Amino acid sequence: MDDYLVLEDLLVAQLKGTMPELKAVMTAIDLAGVKDARQVEPAAHVIYIGDDIGEGSTSQGSNGQAQVVTQQWMVVLVVKFAGTVATGKGNRVKAGPLIIKLLKALGGWQPPNVLFRPLRRINAPKVAYQNGFAYYPFAFKTSFVLGKS
Repeated sequence: MDDYLVLEDLLVAQLKGTMPELKAVMTAIDLAGVKDARQVEPAAHVIYIGDDIGEGSTSQGSNGQAQVVTQQWMVVLVVKFAGTVATGKGNRVKAGPLIIKLLKALGGWQPPNVLFRPLRRINAPKVAYQNGFAYYPFAFKTSFVLGKS
């Protein structure tokens, strides 16, 4: 493996290929950066959120062994409030079908790079609402073996 964050481009391509109704699929440093950006919608932001490193020599790569790495990625679906802002019903009607498509596109998805295991969904931050937009975060993890060079 030459690029530790190669999965970012693969996730973006998967979302663009399976969700043509999204006006944009972008990357962002973190969720706060997503909220501050000039926003188009509906859109998805792909964000690397870190690793989950296990205990023991296999996970840590000690004794000259390969290291098992579990990466965590978040995809934030962004929609603009629709209908009555007070109840948010229009927002949920708009977001609901997109959420189903996003989960089907990524849940269990096997990246085309044979190094990665299929994506599994994990806990994500709570939904956020700001300046007329709703941010629905969904997190996934995958693992691969990082060998010695």
